[in-house]
Amino acid sequence: MRQHGWWLIAAFVFASPMGKGFEVPLALMTFGGIALMFKDGRAIWRHPSMRWLLLLFVCIWLPLVTALPDAITFEPAASTALAYVRFPLAGVFALYALRDEASRSKLFIAITVLLSLWIADGLLQAAIGHDVFGYQPAGGRITGPFAKLTMGLILAVLAPIYFEVIRRYAARSSGWYWLALLPYSAAILLSGSRAAWGMYAAGMVGFAVYAYFTAPRRHLGRAILIVLLCAASIGALIAVSPPLQDKLRVTAGLFSGNYEKMDEATSIRLPIWKTGINMVKEHWLNGIGARGFRYIYPQYAAPDDPFMKVNPTSGPTHPHQITLEILIETGVIGLLGFVAFLILMLRRTWQAMRAGNTYAVPLGLSVLVATLPVNAGIAFYGSILSALVWWLVALYCATLIQADN
Repeated sequence: MRQHGWWLIAAFVFASPMGKGFEVPLALMTFGGIALMFKDGRAIWRHPSMRWLLLLFVCIWLPLVTALPDAITFEPAASTALAYVRFPLAGVFALYALRDEASRSKLFIAITVLLSLWIADGLLQAAIGHDVFGYQPAGGRITGPFAKLTMGLILAVLAPIYFEVIRRYAARSSGWYWLALLPYSAAILLSGSRAAWGMYAAGMVGFAVYAYFTAPRRHLGRAILIVLLCAASIGALIAVSPPLQDKLRVTAGLFSGNYEKMDEATSIRLPIWKTGINMVKEHWLNGIGARGFRYIYPQYAAPDDPFMKVNPTSGPTHPHQITLEILIETGVIGLLGFVAFLILMLRRTWQAMRAGNTYAVPLGLSVLVATLPVNAGIAFYGSILSALVWWLVALYCATLIQADN
């Protein structure tokens, strides 16, 4: 496992486009973690990386448990809290599988190759109208090998890992490797997800800070030229893509001050957020329970709510805003836990940056991108994002200690 465990970890990314396929490698990692606990449990609990993993886990999981007594729908709230238990167990497997430098390097390269294949498939879809699997763009938005519109969000979250591999190749040979950002940026733009755009921008800023502090030599002229080339290429892409132009035009309405334009810019989410705030007023301490939003939505929605006109018995699946979702479903307790989680991640990632840990920092940035308090994409407690976040947290904690230490 020490030499080959990284394969199973990378399989999570490989299986991500296959619906719930990512659950298979995650389950195998969990079973591997359980077996390792029976074999070497005492040493595992004493390991500093495992303690960090448990500390971060408690920040998010404990509020899920405290929300159970007042959960509007007990079954989904309880099943969500129970399903979370597998994450630290999978982290035990990652702790063992990524102890050496070779496994960490192979994992990063494997993830980069898989992301590159997604990008190539998505750009092919944009060019000829379908990808290699026959999937067509959805409403002018490319999906790549994904059946749903999640590729852009996952690409945005995993971007710091991709950037790190480029940084290493650029440092060894040529700075022009940074031009690999062009197809990556194009795929995220053409995915049409404004949430992905914001997450990607945040990831780029965070990685730029990291690259600046770790670079032995700074070629300012080359950096400016690469930035200009990327900007020109993105501008050209926007100029030839009417769906992208329409998306940007609608997005501009967010700053108009007009309610209708702002509502359109947020994809009709203002009524959802208003209804969510009404829920918080009555369930502010420990929330309504995880995944209960859709069931209680009709009780708090306004009479003219557009979602109630479509389906008067059930509302949207989640609030489409990560901080509001946490506050609604786990209350102030959950919000405090989330803030503690972010502070711990920021502090430890900064320490890893100062220590020159070139594996933990990109993974830490990916976790922070996925959990940005302003994110308005996938549900935080939903299966896809929760699995992705805790898969990343497991890898992050496994690489906090330098290899073979």
